[in-house]
Amino acid sequence: MSIYARPVVRLTTAIRHASIGIRTYVDDSPAQNVKKESKNVASRTGADEGRAKNAGKTSKNLKRTKIPKRNPITGELGDLPSGKVEIKGHSVLRGGRLRRSFLYVPAHNERFLEKALKSAADCIVFDLEDGVAPSEKQQARENLKNLWERLATEGYRIGENQKAELCLRINHEGWLGLNQWEDGASGKIKAPSPEIDQDLDLLASRSAIKLRINVVAPKANTPNDIRNIRELALQKQKAVVDPSRRIRRLELIATIETAFGVLNLPNFWTFARHFSAMVFASEDYCASMGIPRTNDHSNMLFARSQLVHVCKATGHTPIDMVCQDFKDLSILEKECEEGVYLGFEGKQAIHPDQIETINRMFSPSPEDVEWAKSLLEAVEKNKTDGAFEFEGKMVDRPVFRKAENILAIHQLIEKFEEDKFVDLRLDSRLINSVPS
Repeated sequence: MSIYARPVVRLTTAIRHASIGIRTYVDDSPAQNVKKESKNVASRTGADEGRAKNAGKTSKNLKRTKIPKRNPITGELGDLPSGKVEIKGHSVLRGGRLRRSFLYVPAHNERFLEKALKSAADCIVFDLEDGVAPSEKQQARENLKNLWERLATEGYRIGENQKAELCLRINHEGWLGLNQWEDGASGKIKAPSPEIDQDLDLLASRSAIKLRINVVAPKANTPNDIRNIRELALQKQKAVVDPSRRIRRLELIATIETAFGVLNLPNFWTFARHFSAMVFASEDYCASMGIPRTNDHSNMLFARSQLVHVCKATGHTPIDMVCQDFKDLSILEKECEEGVYLGFEGKQAIHPDQIETINRMFSPSPEDVEWAKSLLEAVEKNKTDGAFEFEGKMVDRPVFRKAENILAIHQLIEKFEEDKFVDLRLDSRLINSVPS
């Protein structure tokens, strides 16, 4: 057949199928074509009126659904957004945790661990990676075992932050590819290095499960790194937990630190269920790019902005880079303001003195709260959802939503700050009431 005749043949076939009610469609099951049902298709030998009548019924009965998209790199199916897309803007409005301050504490120093628990950080990260020398990593693990056992049995002491999220930053050596995680003999996931295996063993302790320790994964270059860590940690936890009990879903926080990780950021969208936050690490990123860290951070704008977009699309928390000048709070405040403008919801901290500034900068200011209240009062007074003038500017529904979000975030933060620290009026064994 001539190549010029093929389009005509295809068009003729399509017209013939349309006339007898044949229609290709996809069922709700992922990427699976559904067989045609003969009862919905008119007989080719029937009269023209019967064909038209059956064709009309067919077009009403058959359901056309969306085909789930596949990740172009991994080939795995991704979840398509469905229904109304709500304009929330902040992960806490979509059920996420509050992570304004993300404090790292080297686990080899017991004094640092005790001091961190008395800080106002929203998230305390017990560090086993860069902050701990190789010769002290085993001691760091022992310190964490003792601390977690104390918290799980005795509870928080007076003056300690009982609402902070507790995380473990594990080591990263070893994940170079998918085959590094596979055990050919058993077919199960295995740790690619002894360091990672020992770190994840900590999560399998009963105290860690009770305290709900989450994981910070450094140098996450692909979504597979996150998925493999979760699967291996779950294997280890199942080995020590009664099979009849349900294990809580482990939350992972991915740290993007390399050029490869930044290029793979769009692929993390299809693995959104495997992590709950993303962290941008500027020093390692600059090292991987061979660039200096400039004062205006303009050479990192693409990477930081792309990370924020992935988090906003998935409803997760974007956490900004560390401020190296931890003694100069004016520089920290400027960096926080820059992060807020880009869409970050929190910032890494390396010293407890940074936490108050970070928490304040990543919370709605009193001026913003007052503006939001005044605007919503004006909306109620005007009794309209349409545009009107407010304080010399035209405002409409997107601005109304912004005001509502500001007030909602403010209220959630106020509630979070209540009874944050254990005092004499509270039972220090409150941790025991948390379901394991």
